Amino acid sequence: MTEETDSHNPLVSNRRSDSNLVVSLHPLVLLTISDHITRHQVRGYSGSIVGALLGQQKGREITLEHAFNCSIQKDQQNQAILDTPWFEHRLQQYKDVHKLPALDIAGWFTLCPESGPTSAFLPIHKQFLAQNESSLLLAFHPSAISSSTPSSSNGKLPLTIYETIYEGEPTKQDDSMQIDGEDTSGLRFRSIPYTIETDETEMIAVDYVAKGGGNAVAVASADAEAPASPEANEREDRNGKRRADESPEARKSFDDITVTNILNPEEDDQISSLTTRLNSVRMLQSRLSLLSTYINSLPPINVSDPESETALDPAHLSHLRNIKALITRLSLLSPHSDTPASTLSTTSVPGPAVPAQPQIDPLTHAQQAQTNDVNLSSLLALLGQDVQGLSELGRKFAIVEAARQSKGKKIGGVGGGAMGMGMGFPGFGGGGGGGGAGDDSLMT
Repeated sequence: MTEETDSHNPLVSNRRSDSNLVVSLHPLVLLTISDHITRHQVRGYSGSIVGALLGQQKGREITLEHAFNCSIQKDQQNQAILDTPWFEHRLQQYKDVHKLPALDIAGWFTLCPESGPTSAFLPIHKQFLAQNESSLLLAFHPSAISSSTPSSSNGKLPLTIYETIYEGEPTKQDDSMQIDGEDTSGLRFRSIPYTIETDETEMIAVDYVAKGGGNAVAVASADAEAPASPEANEREDRNGKRRADESPEARKSFDDITVTNILNPEEDDQISSLTTRLNSVRMLQSRLSLLSTYINSLPPINVSDPESETALDPAHLSHLRNIKALITRLSLLSPHSDTPASTLSTTSVPGPAVPAQPQIDPLTHAQQAQTNDVNLSSLLALLGQDVQGLSELGRKFAIVEAARQSKGKKIGGVGGGAMGMGMGFPGFGGGGGGGGAGDDSLMT
């Protein structure tokens, strides 16, 4: 495909974006995409690389904060589509985890040529549009990585973010370039600008990846090094620099050696976790040394005379206040050391001597405190469930009691009416019980 054809992609709109969308891309999305592509290539998987993007949308501002890979299947037309039951189940799991703030589908990502999306993207894109009508497409360009040089990349990421627009009638050129009779119905993709937004926790992960992942090792294949040719061996013999261990027996014994100290996945994960923590501690140490250097570089402060020559520049006051607030917060977060039990006097208490309790180090104390907090949270959750059950029981009891009282009132009203009718029969001349009295008055 020539460059002229690439520049006239029928699915890419050449109109300038007028939606004023502000897209903020988080590094965690880039790390997830990179990890998914790497695993897909290393494990030799076939098929499309497709994933969902989670974020927030507030008006015209869209944030892309998380991502996860999706399961793909083929439909009757042999087109790649989402596995809908699997996708909905995984999406609900992510929504249950990310509730504050609540995240929802913001788009999807896939590998894409630099010319733009193709008609093969439309079935999956329409499925995401059913979830969110303003879904974005993050197109990752692997060809830009393989063909770019440090001078030509200009620090740009090999990706493009597209928004979905609907144009009017398709042009003749669009009709002539439709593939397999795909009806786009005016659906077009338009590239929009984006910014990289990160927080402190993501900076640690980005710094960890930038330094090589800590435990990244280049593993060479067994047949990477070919045996030396006879001409090379003869050349070494003539120069008199042949190694003493290059005999066939030595080479054979060396080839028979197998590597047995390969780590299993669990040990590899533990090493990765420890390496990540080590990088975090190193970053913290560098920040602390920077603060220490900054404080030592300040001149002596003259508190009594603020207008003297040794008075501190007001520009440093805000930084010093932040450092003071950080120190105060650390003193509140650090665990308090327990008083050694051996220092307690046992002679004042009558009776047998109580053996001294072993001293608990701060780390064990913090672990016990965390365990107690978790157990307390579990007990509070059970207590809340019991209170809710008692409240539901009281509500149902009130309903049953009200129904019972209403039924008793109805039975009492029916019995009172029957008694009044019996008292009125003898009289025949009055209503109710007054009939008997009228009959007696006639007989007298």
